Amino acid sequence: MNTYHKELDFLRLKREEAMGFVRAAYIFSGSEDFLMEEAVQAVRRMMENSNGTVDVTRIDGEACSLNHVLDMVDTVSLFGASRLVVVSEAPYFVKDAGDKDALERFLAYHTRQDTASCLVICARDFLKTTKTAKVLTAAGALYLYEPLKTAALYAWVRERVAAAGKTADKPTLDFLIERVGRDLRRLASELQKLFTYLGNKKELDENSVLLATSRSIQGDIFALTDAAVLGRTPKALFLLKDLLSSGEPPLRILAMLVRQFRMLGQARELLKSGCRSGDLSAQLGIHPYAAEKLAGQAAYATDAMLCQAVELLLQTDLDIKRGKIDQVLALETLLVVLGEKSA
Repeated sequence: MNTYHKELDFLRLKREEAMGFVRAAYIFSGSEDFLMEEAVQAVRRMMENSNGTVDVTRIDGEACSLNHVLDMVDTVSLFGASRLVVVSEAPYFVKDAGDKDALERFLAYHTRQDTASCLVICARDFLKTTKTAKVLTAAGALYLYEPLKTAALYAWVRERVAAAGKTADKPTLDFLIERVGRDLRRLASELQKLFTYLGNKKELDENSVLLATSRSIQGDIFALTDAAVLGRTPKALFLLKDLLSSGEPPLRILAMLVRQFRMLGQARELLKSGCRSGDLSAQLGIHPYAAEKLAGQAAYATDAMLCQAVELLLQTDLDIKRGKIDQVLALETLLVVLGEKSA
């Protein structure tokens, strides 16, 4: 019996699509909605390749029982096409004790070999310790879509770039992700803009990324914090000027820097107490990418530097609000002093 515990599921589905392998049933679970939406479209393409026209029915899982869903899958399409039933927000697998008869019926259905009908169930939550979960996992019918970690994100971007007939080196991908952010829906949209801008040109470069894509404020704040922590004052000042010229209010930039340095201090304390870098996301309640960036920054920062940085940030905020200093000048002075503290 095959198990699928090493290959990322979004890549596994692409491989199965290339092979023309279609299942009778798929369970897509996790919090990464964009990957699940793409997975549904992939299943539809596979069915069209196998059967031609596909009759797609979408169902709200909260409004229909699993038995009712299975009845619909078995109903012959009025249009003579193959049938694809897609269930969203399915609650069928979140409890150990559900409708056992319906679950047994589903387990029997998912082993069918014909591809005239197909069932895709999108269940954000899935209790992985049940008999149903173990059977589906062992059979490869369960696909997990969670936010991508760094290596997986780069694989996802490279695959999209290659599919568009383009190429990009690692520094360009670094710049793209830092500028646009790690939200997949946003990344997909910005990549499409970039491909359109490039036209027949094959290679992505930093200049085309800069001209064709729009920035993510969070990505710029991460880059600004990086520069401040590493004492790269010229880069920090350049990033600040870029943010200001794009219309970001100085006080918003300052507030985000305060928040970032406070979280950096919390991350450093957690790491010193034995917390693994991979667990920072859950401990701080932040996105895995943000936790990954904090772990990297924490390796360079010292306790003294962080304490001084927070004091400087708060004093700058107070001076601005009391009208003692121009807002832009205050931010520039702050970054220069932070750079000196980091040197």
